[in-house]
Amino acid sequence: MDLGANLLFWVAVGYLLGSFPSGYVFGRLFAGRDIRVTGSGNVGGMNAFRNIGRVAGVLTGLFDAGKGALAVWLGLRYGAADWVPLAAAAAAVVGHNWMLFLGFRGGKGLGTTLGALLVLRPVLAAVFLALIGLGALLVRDTNTGAGLAGITLFPVMWWSGGGAPAWTAAGAVIALAIAVKHVRDFRAYRDGRRRLA
Repeated sequence: MDLGANLLFWVAVGYLLGSFPSGYVFGRLFAGRDIRVTGSGNVGGMNAFRNIGRVAGVLTGLFDAGKGALAVWLGLRYGAADWVPLAAAAAAVVGHNWMLFLGFRGGKGLGTTLGALLVLRPVLAAVFLALIGLGALLVRDTNTGAGLAGITLFPVMWWSGGGAPAWTAAGAVIALAIAVKHVRDFRAYRDGRRRLA
């Protein structure tokens, strides 16, 4: 398989895994509700936890993280190049944020990113959590802080990968995917409002 076909294959694998609509499935299963029209409408663990129920929220969060973790694990186990798990990780985050199975609606990528980092390089998962906590403390808003943490993940991944192109590209894609999904949070913070999930 040539480089282009190999890249396309692993991006497709990661994207399809990321597209599994955990929040939608558990919202329907536990409450008979469509998470896309519940609370903030975000198809992620926090919205599920706040507006569907604790069990649905926890399961959604675990499955969202699991999608990223599985994408990276498959890349590490079966990929023929060092860049494969990174491509799969980035694609999983994009898949989660724009789910094929929900008309390209989705979550904000935090849980899937965390799961991917846990398998890819656990210390990065700890750094990411610390960045989310620090961001939330600095701006006194969890959603805005999480969005800022996603953006700062780019230089962190670049540094962690020693500036290697695959690490740089994956960091850029993940950071952009998270930032785009937090634009409304950034605007709400700027305007003195707060958004939930």
